[in-house]
Amino acid sequence: MESKVQTRSENQQRLTYVGGEDVEMRIPILNRLRNIGFAVSAMGSRSSDPFEPHGIGFDRYTLNRGLNPIADQQTSRMLVDLFKKNCPAIVHAFDTKPAILAMHAAKKASVPCRVRTITGMGYVFSSRSLKALLLRPVYRSLQRRASKASSMTIFQNEDDQAYFLEQRLVPHDKQSLVLGSGIDIEQLIASRPSDEELRQLRSSLKIGNKIVITMVARMVKFKGVVEFLEMARDIAKHRTDLYFMLVGPQASEGSQAVSRGVIDRYADVVHYLGPRKDVSSLLRLSDVFVLPSYYREGIPRVLLEAGTVGLPIVTTNMPGCKEVVQDRINGHLVAPRNVSELVRAVADLLDSPDKRVEMGNASQKRIASHFDLSLVVDQYASIYRKVLKDAIDSGRGGLANG
Repeated sequence: MESKVQTRSENQQRLTYVGGEDVEMRIPILNRLRNIGFAVSAMGSRSSDPFEPHGIGFDRYTLNRGLNPIADQQTSRMLVDLFKKNCPAIVHAFDTKPAILAMHAAKKASVPCRVRTITGMGYVFSSRSLKALLLRPVYRSLQRRASKASSMTIFQNEDDQAYFLEQRLVPHDKQSLVLGSGIDIEQLIASRPSDEELRQLRSSLKIGNKIVITMVARMVKFKGVVEFLEMARDIAKHRTDLYFMLVGPQASEGSQAVSRGVIDRYADVVHYLGPRKDVSSLLRLSDVFVLPSYYREGIPRVLLEAGTVGLPIVTTNMPGCKEVVQDRINGHLVAPRNVSELVRAVADLLDSPDKRVEMGNASQKRIASHFDLSLVVDQYASIYRKVLKDAIDSGRGGLANG
């Protein structure tokens, strides 16, 4: 009897996260959920290495980011087999393709609770190209079908939520809003480098006493990389006390990738550091953070990191970005693709050290009150309780009988 009661309990349920190449970013959430009793594991398209030190089980599956129906069918079959092997009670999928494919696969494998998070609406709703416009009806159809296979759809910002509801892509009673994936503020504080380490880093980058303006992103046009480069050149015409720092990996998105050749044209004013593992330390060296993205994101994690370390933020009035930044409170919101507005917003902060400090402090308070990881974990746990209760009440998947 005791065994069956425990099996019914949420604390005994197996929870599997399914993502793409960056599913390891969910490790802090999984650790917190495990601490409150969930048996956690993950599936992704890269190595298990990041999960092993945490003792989190991991299965790799193949995932093609492009338009490839044959590859998607192979991925779906692989997911079905993994779900049948691991028998999770809850599958929670993130990112566009996993959030579609994993829902159908989990339903086919008789997983009782199927949750997905819409982490933005991506290229299809960011681009003005004919291809993107033609893909929008396809996107809507796929999302509508995926929502029918889901127990719950979670949105990271109100704009995406409103669009899905207006287009009837998800039922009102099977959707929820959770702002982003959270940021582990305690961990960031605990891992803060010493003042001496920061001095050495500043010296190695030859920053000196200059004011540091930083952008961190993949090198794609949608992130506003070109706008950042042009803004830096414009402002640098009039000042010599600035250090513009661009951080992030090269991308493979074809025509949307910003090539190294393009970046090098601005090498006289912008220091491109490539991908770095010490982003948190680089942010602590910075005075202003800039993300001129016009990509339909959920909540950009890098904005949360920048706010946590106390930076004023200049970003665009785009879904996901405007949830983090309150205009003129903890930074500035500018129109996407508008270099002139970007220049004015950054220049305003460069001209006022007091304003930078004031807005940076406001950033820290906003992140702590709206985006701390503990808040997200509490909301996720509540959602899992609901879908588990619904599954038990309906007797699906043997949950009612242990």
